[in-house]
Amino acid sequence: MSEKLPLKKNFTFKSILPVIRTIAIVIAAIVIFIFIYHLPSSTSIDFTILRKSLNRYGTRQRTEETTAKTKSASETAILEELERERERYVNESRARMFVESATNDYYKGSYEEALRRLDRARIYDPCNFSAFKLSGQIFFEHNKYRKAFNDLERANQLPNDDKTLARDLDVLKKLLRHSRSEIDKLRHTVNTNPDNKIAKARLKELEERVQD
Repeated sequence: MSEKLPLKKNFTFKSILPVIRTIAIVIAAIVIFIFIYHLPSSTSIDFTILRKSLNRYGTRQRTEETTAKTKSASETAILEELERERERYVNESRARMFVESATNDYYKGSYEEALRRLDRARIYDPCNFSAFKLSGQIFFEHNKYRKAFNDLERANQLPNDDKTLARDLDVLKKLLRHSRSEIDKLRHTVNTNPDNKIAKARLKELEERVQD
């Protein structure tokens, strides 16, 4: 009786699975090793890019903040300028009202009241030509030469087209020189003769004319 030879075993997927798993593990280990080996260089590049991005973002943020602050400051300056313009307009309007009232008082003969109103007008608007011109005219008519000269000279310094100011100022200069000359003579007379009442009265009158 002849002996039977042993049959060869059939290779199946299950039989080679351990081998495939081992090869996969080895390949994975190699890939991980390569990745770890190159990791510092890649990380450094990533951090550099990140820093650049952050710097650009920070610069943009600072630029936006600076722009916002500049815009805010510009808007504030504009609002302040508008408020100053409004206040100036109101003050100039008030000054004109006082000048108009003072002019009416002047024509009525209420000179003291007119001068008080003109003082108020100059407080609101120190550059009101009419206020200085009218007050100078009132002082001129009441022989207050120095006060008239001061106000008319100030009026002449402001923008105007009045052609009579130079003439009035020239007249006042002559009157002031004449008054000072006469004052010197009267003072000498009064010092020489203290009982001279006429000289004293005249001296007082002239001193009031040249008083500031």
